[in-house]
Amino acid sequence: MNLKQKLDNYLGKSVRFSEQDKGDGTKEVCDLDTGECYVVRERDGLIERAGHQNIVNRKVKVETVHGLKQLLNG
Repeated sequence: MNLKQKLDNYLGKSVRFSEQDKGDGTKEVCDLDTGECYVVRERDGLIERAGHQNIVNRKVKVETVHGLKQLLNG
């Protein structure tokens, strides 16, 4: 089953899309009609909404009245 058929089955309609290879075994595929993007894992063919699996932890130092505090995901 090719990518077009997988997206059509997942969304329940015929889809016009663009795709970008992420280099880590996944592709980001965007529906040109709605603007929604999905992540497709090439290894097992799963389709997920983009942005739901990649979370970056950032540490930010802020100055408060009580001194410096470090916040996670500031």
